[in-house]
Amino acid sequence: MKKIIVLIIATITFGCNTDDQITNNTEYSEFITGNLIDTDINFMPEETYKTGESQEPLLQLKLITSENFPCINYGLSTTEFKNGNELIIRFDKIIEPTLCYTAIGPAISYIDLPKNTNTITFINGNIIDKYSIEIDQEKVAITRIENNFTSSLYNKTFRIPENSFAFVCGTNTNNTNIYDDFLAVLEQNTDFEEFEFEGEGRIPYPESSDGNWVNHPSKFFIYSDFEEFSNLANILNDYASENIEENAGVSIAIYSWNNIKYYSWLDN
Repeated sequence: MKKIIVLIIATITFGCNTDDQITNNTEYSEFITGNLIDTDINFMPEETYKTGESQEPLLQLKLITSENFPCINYGLSTTEFKNGNELIIRFDKIIEPTLCYTAIGPAISYIDLPKNTNTITFINGNIIDKYSIEIDQEKVAITRIENNFTSSLYNKTFRIPENSFAFVCGTNTNNTNIYDDFLAVLEQNTDFEEFEFEGEGRIPYPESSDGNWVNHPSKFFIYSDFEEFSNLANILNDYASENIEENAGVSIAIYSWNNIKYYSWLDN
């Protein structure tokens, strides 16, 4: 008798789970093809630029496979649907490149993220994941509703403020004064106002230099006069020629919100 009772309970339990999955899929049956990619997916919002020219950033969703592939330039084939304020993303297949860039890495793709989106739904085969998302001028916030094969890398991501720029500097151990000296040049300009990204969230600018003996923390500014910001190209050129010796292990970079970049090692 005990074995019969256990069998009945198990049948009811598994039967309910199957029904729930079918009910969940019914809402999206018109989008399901059954194609399945055999890897988990990480994702994050990121503001990008279409070309190397000066332009306003474009808000996109970056999709990254958890599995690495033999070429660094594998991609993801997806199909997107809009249902009101819901963005539905269906994974179709992994794209193998015609020309292999020989390095191991994940498959990566970018999808435009409309600013009125409040729900993101991922479909992989018959599996459905869902997240709520809030997008405003300051941040993008993502909250998990249900996940099986996807993971949000950051719950909150800061947007790039308009008319902002980042000062990113690395030095050697014997010339760290260069960081403070050029920072002072920026701080003394009344058209530049330093600010910080306050609260929790991924910062969209580099948070420090990378690859130097001393990687200093980045500093962030808002400019009130574009001409003053443009003049930073000449100021950096002059400062670099007078104060940075060749092979001194120093790098200064200025990254602006609209993809303008100035470097201490180039003639800007």
